[in-house]
Amino acid sequence: MPHTNKKKKKVVTPDEMVDLKWGGRTQEWEEEADQIMHVLQDQIDEQETTEEKKKKIEYGKQKQYW
Repeated sequence: MPHTNKKKKKVVTPDEMVDLKWGGRTQEWEEEADQIMHVLQDQIDEQETTEEKKKKIEYGKQKQYW
């Protein structure tokens, strides 16, 4: 298998993450989990190259046949 270059991963510091609280109601847990998901998704989007973004846009523009 040929050697492929891997992208460097950005390390997330605990300061950047939302603190999880113990206790509380389910609704509060859902909101905290949603905030964490958005932080992680933003970091993934920042690492994406312009070429990958263009490919996703072109795929989204294709007509889908169901």
